[in-house]
Amino acid sequence: MLGETGLTVIAPTGDLLLDVRCDDGKDCFSYRVSAELLRQSSPYFEALLSGKFSEGARVIAEHEKLKKKYGGDSAIEAPADELPRVGVSDIGRISKVNTIKNITADFLRAIHGVDLAAPNPPVQNIANLAIVADRFDALPSFSKFVRRKKYLQMLDAKTKAKLSSNIPEERVRQRLLVGILLDHPPWVTKYSKQLIMNDSVRWKPEAEGDQGSALWWDIPHGVEDEMIYRRECVLETINSLQSFFLKLYTSGERQCKLGYDTSVQCDSFQLGEMIRFFTRLGTLRLQGTIYDTEPPPHYSGDIDRLLDSLRQCPSYQVDKNHSHCGLRARLVPLLDLIQNQLSLDSRSIDIGLCIECWNNHRARYAWSGTKRSLLWAPTRLLSGTVSSIAAREGKGRRPSQSSCFAGHVVVRDMFTAVERQWTAKDVY
Repeated sequence: MLGETGLTVIAPTGDLLLDVRCDDGKDCFSYRVSAELLRQSSPYFEALLSGKFSEGARVIAEHEKLKKKYGGDSAIEAPADELPRVGVSDIGRISKVNTIKNITADFLRAIHGVDLAAPNPPVQNIANLAIVADRFDALPSFSKFVRRKKYLQMLDAKTKAKLSSNIPEERVRQRLLVGILLDHPPWVTKYSKQLIMNDSVRWKPEAEGDQGSALWWDIPHGVEDEMIYRRECVLETINSLQSFFLKLYTSGERQCKLGYDTSVQCDSFQLGEMIRFFTRLGTLRLQGTIYDTEPPPHYSGDIDRLLDSLRQCPSYQVDKNHSHCGLRARLVPLLDLIQNQLSLDSRSIDIGLCIECWNNHRARYAWSGTKRSLLWAPTRLLSGTVSSIAAREGKGRRPSQSSCFAGHVVVRDMFTAVERQWTAKDVY
């Protein structure tokens, strides 16, 4: 008997029927496939059909019977009903679809080298197919097929017509997952950075986990937790700027160096205006330390927008003699330094994940696994570009520690330090 919903022919001369059953057990779909191509494309099917297990041994025995009955071309001559069949279930954490019939058929077409049902599949289809390929341990074969068809290049061409920052989060996550599973580094770096900068509905305190959701809502291989940690480090770094200047102006150390009688008043004036600016911006909350029941929530918006808001700090002055005193002259150069590593429009990639470094030396590369340096000073980044520093520090390293890795470490140290020495003299 064929599957309850009929037969889909993937390989007209195939010698095997593959039955794929839905998780709920209600539907079962049958596909005529080539056992040899399945084994070549997937260690999962190689183990299943090699004869090491009873099901594989049964398939081999049935093939021998068909050869005796129909001769050497048994797969061509034998009716589909007489072909051996094997069953599988659970095709992976794909998104909700009306039926798994079509997505399974396209996966099997891909590993058979046959065109997909749609000539230009959308990114959601590619992501779902990558999940199925991962489930059956066929990612190298499927990735080779996708590269040959240039599907990712076609999707990039479509994206250029609109700003990538306007892509919905689910599409961003789909592209990130495809980049990871199919080893496409540009997508891993670009879209992990976009999530870190823009935040995710998945990371909200009120977000509820859904085990039935697609895999891209919980990016595998530790990437989801790494992105969350990197965003927290970036927010902590930006917050440290605000904390630094507040502590500086409340320390009692004279900040105005003009030598006028109004210098003390200038410091007091600047402190008051600074507190008012941060409070109005929403980045500072005045609260008592005697008793407080609830800490403030973390910033959950776009980090580029946060930096732009901080740049709006006015040039406050207590009188005409103090035109260059105060927060703005000291804050903006430090914001420039941070934004050079963060802007989605820049070529900086270092807060996004480098898939090569992540796969090859994760223990030394991951922000979440590194030992935080006690103190960081900005002079190191200001003495040259990240690429030049990376090249300089990469000399003499082992091949596995490339200049790429050295450049990542420079930026990682900035964002993961326990304390940062935000001294104005380093940037003037």
